[in-house]
Amino acid sequence: MKKVLFHSLTIPPDNVSTGMLVGEIAAGFKKQNVEVEVLASTPQYNVLNNEFTTITKINKNYSESEYKNVRIVHINSKKKSHKEGKRIFQWAHFHYYSLLFLYKSRNDYEQIFIFSYPPTMNIVSLFVKKVLKLKVNYSVWELYPEIASELKLFNLPILISIFKKLDTYSMKNTDNLIVNSPELKEYLIDKRKLSNKNINVITHFSPYEISSKLPNLQLKKMFYAGNLGKPQNLEKFIQTMLDNNIDWMLDIYGAGTEYEKIKDYENDNITLNSHISRQELITNVSDLPVAVVSLDSRITVEGFPGKTFDYLSMNKILLSVSNKDSAVAQFINKHNLGINIELDSKKSFLDAFEKLASLEYLKQTISNIKKVNENQISKSKIINDYFELL
Repeated sequence: MKKVLFHSLTIPPDNVSTGMLVGEIAAGFKKQNVEVEVLASTPQYNVLNNEFTTITKINKNYSESEYKNVRIVHINSKKKSHKEGKRIFQWAHFHYYSLLFLYKSRNDYEQIFIFSYPPTMNIVSLFVKKVLKLKVNYSVWELYPEIASELKLFNLPILISIFKKLDTYSMKNTDNLIVNSPELKEYLIDKRKLSNKNINVITHFSPYEISSKLPNLQLKKMFYAGNLGKPQNLEKFIQTMLDNNIDWMLDIYGAGTEYEKIKDYENDNITLNSHISRQELITNVSDLPVAVVSLDSRITVEGFPGKTFDYLSMNKILLSVSNKDSAVAQFINKHNLGINIELDSKKSFLDAFEKLASLEYLKQTISNIKKVNENQISKSKIINDYFELL
C-alpha cells in the first residue's frame, strides 16, 4: 500500500512551533492507521534532545529519526542563517535534495502534504503535481511575495512580480489548497483570482498541551517569544511603549535579523533573551498574564503569526500589535481573546493598557481563551480537518 508524505522544512526534534504542528498532524494520521512519513530538514533551531529519538545519519545527504511512531527522513542541512543571502542558498540546498528524494521515491507515495515555508515550496508543489503526477495538498501559511513587496525586503520589483505569478500558478495547480484564515481565502479569490472550489480554511493550533495553570492577573508584565525580524516590527512597539511611558515590564525571547537593533532598547523594564526551549519559556513566563503578538502594520491577510496559538495554550491574554484589518486582529477581536493595538493611534495604544488594568476584563478574557482552546482550535479537530482531505 502506498504511503502519504508530509514535506516541511522543520519537524521535531526542532524546537519550533511550526515544525511541532506538522509533526502532530502526521502523528494524528498515524493514529488513524494512515501509513505516513515525513521529509524535512535536520534541525534549523534548537533541538529537544531529551524528548525525541536520536537522529541517525543514513549518508552524507540524509538522516532519519522518528516522532510518535512516524518515520522522518531528514535532509542534512546547516542551522538557519539570519542573513538573507545565505538563507537563499540554504533553501536551494534543501530543495535540491528534497526533489531528488521525491523523484527517487515517487512510486512509494500516493499523495503529499506540503507546508509552505520556505516560500520556494511552491516550486516543490509544482514539481510533485506536474512531474511526479501525485496528489498535492499545499498548506500556505503566508503570502511571501506580498510581504516582500509591502516591506520592501528586496529592491527587485520585477523579480517579486515573477515569483508572485509562479506562486499563483502553483496554488492553482493543487488538489487542495489550505489556508489558515477566511480572510486569506477571500484575498486569494479576489486578488489572485483563484477558484473557491479547492481552497480549504484550516486554522493553526498549538501542538502542545493546554496548560492548566492560570497567570497572575495582578502582574504588570508581558512577554514576546518568537522571530525578531522585519515582518514582526517589534521595534516600533517598544519605541511606542517608551514614548508613552508605559509602566509595564516586557520580556523578549527570540532571534532574528532585528535582534541587535532591539538589544539597544534594553533597560530596567525591557529585557532581551536569546531563543530558549519551550519548557524553559513556560517556566519563565508562567505567571505573566499578557503575551505580545507583533506584525508590521503593512501586513494584513498575508501573514498570521503561528505563535498566537501557542500563547493561547499557555492561557495568555493577547496584546496584538497589528493592522486592524489583519487576519490575526480579526481572529482576536472575533473571539475576544485580548486587544489589538494600532501603533499609529496614540489613543488605541493608551486605551489598550487602560483595559489591561481592569481585573474584571482580564478574568473575562481568560474565560474566553478557555472556550476557544476547547472548541475552536483543539488539536483533534484540526487534525481531523486535514484528515478529511485524504
